[in-house]
Formats: sequence, C-alpha cells, structure tokens
Amino acid sequence: MVDTKKIAVAGAAVVLFAILVTFATSYMSDFDTARTPNTEDEFQTVELKQAPVLGSKTAPVTIVEVGDYQCHMCKIWFEETRPLIVENYINTGKANLVFMDMPFLGSDSIPASEATYCADDQGKYWEYHSMLFTYQEDEIDGGWASATRLQAFAFNLGLDIEQFDKCMTTDDYFSRVNYNKQVAVTEFGAKSTPTFMIINISTGESQRVVGAHPYSTFEKVIDSLL
Repeated sequence: MVDTKKIAVAGAAVVLFAILVTFATSYMSDFDTARTPNTEDEFQTVELKQAPVLGSKTAPVTIVEVGDYQCHMCKIWFEETRPLIVENYINTGKANLVFMDMPFLGSDSIPASEATYCADDQGKYWEYHSMLFTYQEDEIDGGWASATRLQAFAFNLGLDIEQFDKCMTTDDYFSRVNYNKQVAVTEFGAKSTPTFMIINISTGESQRVVGAHPYSTFEKVIDSLL
C-alpha cells in the first residue's frame, strides 16, 4: 500500500511533511516478517534538522534510513544492499539518501552519531559514516566505538584532530542526535533498526520498509515511486 506524503529538500536540510506513524513489534519480528514494505495510518509532521544528503538534493526520490551505528543489521544493509542502491539510484540522480540517528543499542551509540556531525564540520560526514559501519565489531559497547577509536577514525580521514576533539568534548551535537532519535521513535514509530522511509518528492507518495531487506526489495519500491 502506498500512502501520501510530502518532502522538501532545501540546502542541507530535509523537511518531511505528513509522515505516517506505525508501531512496530520487536526488532527480530520486524526483520523476520516484514518482507514487504509496512504501511502506516496516522499523519504527523517531521523535520530532519540539517540532515546531510548523499546524492543530488534534487533527486525525485529520498530514502530516509533510521539506524544505530552499533546495529548489526544496519551493517549488513550497508555492506550488501546500499552499494547497489548507490550505484543504480544515487549515482544516477534518481534518489538520494538521508541517515536519521536512532542511537539506542548501547552507551557508545550516541557518541558515534555525534562524531559523524563533528566530521561533517570538516566536510567528511559520509566518509566517517562509512568508516563506522566498515569497522563495526560484533560486541555492542565492546570498545570499537570508544572515544579513542572515534578519534582514530577522524585521524585516518585526515581531519583536524584538535577541532574534532573540541567538538566531541563540548557535546556540540548531543541535542541534535537526541532530537533525531526522538523523531525516529515518536514520529516514524521506529522500534528497530534499520527502518526506511522512501518518498517521491514530487507526488508525496511513500513506502516504509522495516529491516535489512535485499536490494530487490528496494529496487521494487524505488521503481514504483519514480
């Protein structure tokens, strides 16, 4: 089922109007049973403040990914599905991608999200985003996303470490990350990660997908919205 929504992309900010809300079940039940896009039944208004956009800001379709950098299924989607979406839809200008933080799995999840925005201050949001999923380890809060490791990732990307450290120690983006988490939970109704909202900007039509679905699922949904 396709529901009607509106999305506007302006500069670095993405604003979603008339987002529909559903309440999912547990993470694994979402992943096991949601083999077709979920539908929703209640309108809300959502704003994603200053969300970095991967791809053309004028692309006809926007993919909003709700995720946690310690989420194992998010890593699987990042490795197995995302590259084909980037190749076939983002690089061709048919779609763009926005990541909405929903850090809930462990104490290292919020600092990891904050670090991506500190990297964004130096123009390396998506590079840092990719590094987190590339080097994610199995154990949640196992040290792979500790303050020392987050700094090491910044160093490996050639960031100004003094600027990065100041950003992290002053919690410049703590409120932003928590805002995104609140929106993901209260407005999107996300109960698990990854959760996706795929929207046609011109028509307002959209579909919601819960879980690390294969590329074929996204191909079908995106093509139906183009």
